[in-house]
Amino acid sequence: MHRIGILGCGNMGAAIIRALAKSSEFITELVIYDIDSELVSSLATEVSAKIAGSVEELNESSELIILAVKPQILPSIFPILAKKPNQNYISIAAGVSLETLSSSLSSKQIIRFMPNIAASVGKALTAISPHEEASRELTRLAESIGATFGVITRIPEKQMSAFIGISGSAIAFFYQFLHAIALGGTQQGIPYNQSVTIAAETFSGAIELMKDSEELPASLITSVTSAGGTTIEGIHALEQGNFTGTVMGAVKAAAERGLKLEKQ
Repeated sequence: MHRIGILGCGNMGAAIIRALAKSSEFITELVIYDIDSELVSSLATEVSAKIAGSVEELNESSELIILAVKPQILPSIFPILAKKPNQNYISIAAGVSLETLSSSLSSKQIIRFMPNIAASVGKALTAISPHEEASRELTRLAESIGATFGVITRIPEKQMSAFIGISGSAIAFFYQFLHAIALGGTQQGIPYNQSVTIAAETFSGAIELMKDSEELPASLITSVTSAGGTTIEGIHALEQGNFTGTVMGAVKAAAERGLKLEKQ
């Protein structure tokens, strides 16, 4: 059994806590802490977790700490955590490098995680980047933790900002596109709620088809785009609005913001 401390019980922290608590293959004892005492109490009751009274208590009582607080909060707690050198950590803080984490926490036993909010339904794709001196045991444990709320992929840390652009932040881009498609349906006479359902089911089917066929998106687009048909007219309208360039720009903007945060 592993004793894991989770520091921060916001959306992502709570999603990870619930996933670990529900896992039948991952036996663990959870210790949680957040400055919002009501939130912690409710969550602890829900998942049968222990509540730490302070960051110090969480640190002392945990074999591994998952840092699930906002990046700007970390500097205020680094000095407290650093009192226990060589502690094991998983950090989901965007824009906080392994180098910064290591020097601030007096430990090299650190793994960076980049999940997205789909962790709350066990469907996150989580990028994992271990510190070069992190132990194999910690890396395997981190991979097991990530697998409780979705699928994991190992990437070099230098690719983490790019991953933010196509996954961590891009899930919001997807919702923005889904909303726009639904508005288009509403404009054509289908009520918004029904349009959302239709679009969501269409997207879900499209993803399953791509996975099952192992075809690339460009090939699948070609297969459903008839000469002089409705689809090519819609694609033409998208490209008139610079759809592809706009989406690529959104990914770049998110990735560059991640890099900027790391430099700060």
